[in-house]
Amino acid sequence: MLWLFVLVVMVWAGFWQLGRAEEKNAIKQKLSEGQIKQPLTPMDWRAMTAFETTAVTGRYHNMHFLLDNQIVDGRVGFFVLTAFNTENELWLLVNRGWHAEDDTDFNVSSQSVNLNGLVGNWPRPGIQLGDQEIVDSAIQHVTYLPQKPVMSMIKQRLCSQPAVNDCIILPWVLKLNPKEKFGFIRKWQLPRMTAEKHRGYAVQWFTMSLVLCVIYAIFLRKVYASKNKK
Repeated sequence: MLWLFVLVVMVWAGFWQLGRAEEKNAIKQKLSEGQIKQPLTPMDWRAMTAFETTAVTGRYHNMHFLLDNQIVDGRVGFFVLTAFNTENELWLLVNRGWHAEDDTDFNVSSQSVNLNGLVGNWPRPGIQLGDQEIVDSAIQHVTYLPQKPVMSMIKQRLCSQPAVNDCIILPWVLKLNPKEKFGFIRKWQLPRMTAEKHRGYAVQWFTMSLVLCVIYAIFLRKVYASKNKK
């Protein structure tokens, strides 16, 4: 029945909001602890979660993706994401921050560096209009950052041919700490909605679920009452 379907959806929405509240609490706790993790192996990286502070050692490789349509302080520009190879031969993209001019020299020395930053999820568009073509170029503007094509291009350009099948590219982006060198404007946004707001929305969904049950109970009572009168 329709009312039962609506009830299930509203209850599910309430529990979903509670789950989001727990996630926001976990993020807040990670940031307050200030613990710096140093993942080394692919297994270590699989155990990582977004917003954890991470330290890695390795070398930049001058392959850059300029992720367009990023707004900072009311200005439109792009994020500069550069390929990075860790000392354990793992690849990931480092988000070096926001920039507005594309006539800049984005290249970085290939010397070994120690980086500190926040673990971030792979950038995903809210709404994707069409496909993004990834071309064989060291620097390219992109509207979206499709994960598989980007990883494939990194393998083709940067991984040695004998080991190309063993080339491991991590599904994370490291958001470079503002204090680190070789970066641009870095004003990383934390989750805007707090755990308290999520709990408030959960209460609203559960309240509406209760109201729906009461209305339906009243409706059934009236139906049975009218049948008894007949």
